[in-house]
Amino acid sequence: MKSFTSDIRAIRLAYWSEYSVLFYAALCLLLLGSAAAQLTWMQLVSLMAYGWLIYLAEEYFSHVTFFHGVMPKGKTAYRFLYRLHHGHHDKPRRIDLLFTPMWYTFPALLLNAICFALVTQDLVRSLALTAGLILGYLMFEWWHLIVHSPVEPGPILRYVRHQHMGHHYWNERRWYTISPPALIFDVIFRTSGHVQQSPRSSNPTTAGLDQEDERLLAAREYYRGNSDWTEDESSIWKQTENETVQER
Repeated sequence: MKSFTSDIRAIRLAYWSEYSVLFYAALCLLLLGSAAAQLTWMQLVSLMAYGWLIYLAEEYFSHVTFFHGVMPKGKTAYRFLYRLHHGHHDKPRRIDLLFTPMWYTFPALLLNAICFALVTQDLVRSLALTAGLILGYLMFEWWHLIVHSPVEPGPILRYVRHQHMGHHYWNERRWYTISPPALIFDVIFRTSGHVQQSPRSSNPTTAGLDQEDERLLAAREYYRGNSDWTEDESSIWKQTENETVQER
């Protein structure tokens, strides 16, 4: 029988071992502290909620537009897209390919912060909105890790997992969202539905590329050495599987 406690500890360690998670968590706390000193709790919570709602929309549209948008023709350009997202489709059990890279998330965060400042014309409110946006991103990364882990989640994340596995193994052009409240965007834009009743794409595990495409092969080789275990899996899965065997 699999141990929930041991698995969740390993998943939690993997999450907090990711440097981008630590950076954004610290930044979120810093922004919160700065904003909380000049806002009421109601104002702070409301602005953070707005920032989170903005993140939920961006989670969907960035996935559609950038992660599954124009396919680069060159190997070098495709290498960036592979690290951004396609590598996660190709090697979903690789932790080093699961978290969104900071060379994408940090410029996106700066752009959002600038937009908040221009719209609100208020630095403090912009800080609170940005903190809510970051919090949304941190929750997304946690839920995404849980969905791909051996941990058995509650009914909501079990549903998300089912839909997300459809995105990975049935049709990469559907079921774009992970955050439970963001699922509404898949419904609105008709990219949801029952997995087995939806159209199946030809190569969902490689996000649309042929298995022998030179761009894909070159990207695999470039990132091969980044895994801390095998080419296909990170050591966290070895750890949880060993714990399972020992408990039997």
